[in-house]
Amino acid sequence: MTALQAPPAPTPAPAARVSTPRRVRTLAGATLLAMALLLGAVVTGAGFTGAGLRTIGHDAGPQVLATIGLHRHLSQMDALVAESLLLGKEYGPQQQAGLTAYDQLRKEVAHELLKAYELALDNVTEQRTVEALVEGLGRYERLAAQARLLNAQSGHTTGGPPDNVVEVYRKATDLMHRELLPQAYNLTLETGTIVRRAHDAERSATALARASVVVAGLLALGCLLSLQVYLTRRFRRVFAPALVAATVLTVAGLAAGVTLLNRQTESLNEAKRHGFDQVLTLTRARALSMNMLGDQSRYLLDKGRKDTYEHTFLDKARTVVAVKSTSLPDYQAKLNDAFGGMLGGVAGPDRQRLFATYQAFQQADARMRTMKKDAAIKFWDGELTQAFESYDKALEELVRRHESVFEAAIDRGDGALGALWRLVPAGLVAAALLVLAGIWPRLKEYR
Repeated sequence: MTALQAPPAPTPAPAARVSTPRRVRTLAGATLLAMALLLGAVVTGAGFTGAGLRTIGHDAGPQVLATIGLHRHLSQMDALVAESLLLGKEYGPQQQAGLTAYDQLRKEVAHELLKAYELALDNVTEQRTVEALVEGLGRYERLAAQARLLNAQSGHTTGGPPDNVVEVYRKATDLMHRELLPQAYNLTLETGTIVRRAHDAERSATALARASVVVAGLLALGCLLSLQVYLTRRFRRVFAPALVAATVLTVAGLAAGVTLLNRQTESLNEAKRHGFDQVLTLTRARALSMNMLGDQSRYLLDKGRKDTYEHTFLDKARTVVAVKSTSLPDYQAKLNDAFGGMLGGVAGPDRQRLFATYQAFQQADARMRTMKKDAAIKFWDGELTQAFESYDKALEELVRRHESVFEAAIDRGDGALGALWRLVPAGLVAAALLVLAGIWPRLKEYR
């Protein structure tokens, strides 16, 4: 009887040899796709933050900052008209200097209105506000010119012009304070809304982009790790140098993408909160303070409205530097460095200096209101105005400092955006090429 022979060993199925390169290609393809997703998330995030930087730092933001002086310049124009009417013919050179300053302010107002109109090209409401300001300013200038002409014809000495001059000026200043100044303030609020919307949209979009970068980056690293492990087990190699390098570049791309997006967000927040917002607030405070100086001249000019101008002076003072009080003398007596109001957010040495100059201005105002008219006018024209200029200079320096903060923050954001565009895409493209270089020798073994 013949012994049974063992069956021959089966030869490996062709499919078994095919499955290895297919798996390598699949894992490599998934890795490259994840890298592409990571690159797309980084580019999308850069696009969102770049749009925010352009809007806040280069388009709407600077244009809004260029127009926020409108309220102050209009207030200053009205104060100069009141001053020219209050001072008598013996102040001829000073009246001429005031007229020259008025003409310069009118040019600045025209430039600011043009900027505001350019910014409002897509907003019909803002366009109508600018148009109303232009039309109202024309009416105001006609009344102001008429008051100055009547004043020159009267040839009065210091102490106040005739009643007909005061009557025309009342119409002019009422137009300024009831129409033009509110419209100018609303225009600032409306144009500032563009910046706030851009900032809010950028924050939301960047948060989503940052989360997408993290998810895509972790997915790419997971695919790289899976590919490395499979190649190590299947081909009995400790590691593939190209894949290790690709992993390092992917980690660096993920970290750089998140870091640079965070840096851009921080720069925009700094520009918005400590630059743009502070400039808006401080410039508004300067405008109201200039209007307070105008109220003082109107208080001296129009005896029929003395109580009205004293009350409006107090209202503006409480808005700028808030302390609890029942009247102007009570307000000036209770002033202390624990104030609130528009300037309440100023801190440190700036707060101390600002309060000292503001208090000196208020003390000078209190002295002026106890004097007879002729003496009060001379005091207002000298020591009181000097006190105001010291206070206004302190405010102006703060505005300039916060403008510098705004510009520096935008520059940092632009730098981070530039690095994001240069470094991350280049690193991820290099990582993708290294993945291909890492799997190519293994695939060649199956050709």
